[in-house]
Amino acid sequence: MIQGYATPEATAALAGKHTPMTYGSFGKTGLLTSLAGFGCYRISPEVAHHRQSLRQALLSGINLIDTSTNYADGDSEALVGSVLTELIEGGELQREALVVVSKVGYLQGKNYSNSQARRSANQPYPELVTVSEGLEHCIHPEFIASQLTESLNRLGLATIDAYLLHNPEYYLDWAQQSGMEPDDARREYHRRIRQAFVHLESEVEQGRIRRYGVSSNTFPAAQTDPEFTSLSALWEMAMDIHRDHHFRIIQFPMNLFETGAVLDANQPNSKTVLEVAADCGLAVMINRPLNAFSGNSLIRLAEPTEPEKLDDHLITARVVAVSGSESRF
Repeated sequence: MIQGYATPEATAALAGKHTPMTYGSFGKTGLLTSLAGFGCYRISPEVAHHRQSLRQALLSGINLIDTSTNYADGDSEALVGSVLTELIEGGELQREALVVVSKVGYLQGKNYSNSQARRSANQPYPELVTVSEGLEHCIHPEFIASQLTESLNRLGLATIDAYLLHNPEYYLDWAQQSGMEPDDARREYHRRIRQAFVHLESEVEQGRIRRYGVSSNTFPAAQTDPEFTSLSALWEMAMDIHRDHHFRIIQFPMNLFETGAVLDANQPNSKTVLEVAADCGLAVMINRPLNAFSGNSLIRLAEPTEPEKLDDHLITARVVAVSGSESRF
């Protein structure tokens, strides 16, 4: 089990060693993270180039890893743990320079089978939400605690830098399908998230996580959307729990099609999600940067190709051209 966690000093030192890489403040955590993180959706130990890609990314200066308990049925965390152990024990990286983020909430694959076994034994997880055949969701403290234990074991870490509730808005969809009154559903939604926050504060006290947050696809949604998740409401909730709370990270989709976080003022005082996040000093992580949901379709915004062989002069010229485009924009 690898001890330690990301520190401001080590992340700053790493940034100083990788000047071509761009880093930024991770909210008000004091940490510096690469602006491009390594997303671990679908990566698996069974695929050799997944391991090679993660190794190369980390050795090139990327120090933000984004995984989840349900990615590849836990194998994503297992691959991350294997690569981190190899690089850290080999002296190629410091644990304190890496920001590891994982998420909790989904029951699929092995988790779903375990849930069904518990149900058959009349010991179901409390406050379980049935989404569809083979998919459930839960953010009850009992489930969070057991999943965190499994995450730590797969990652081989004593402490995870950030643990996020993963799409808790599934509850709101379930409540709507069940015919619950919208106001009642939202009150219960907030009660469940508050209960989870209180538990996550206890996990911080135990040293199993450093901070927590929420990954929600509906932070940027319209206020009238039945599944809308209000960032302002969650911030007030955290402040009510403790003035020195550890709710420090949010994640949501943002790309050329899904622009709500930038353009839609769905928060109090006509502010956007990004504006409220900045006011609160929250770290912001983006998912779906290179694909998008538009209507009922998934649109790819980039197609990977074989990399060109570029010399330093050509790379510099292209960077200057992109910088000029950014300035004009």
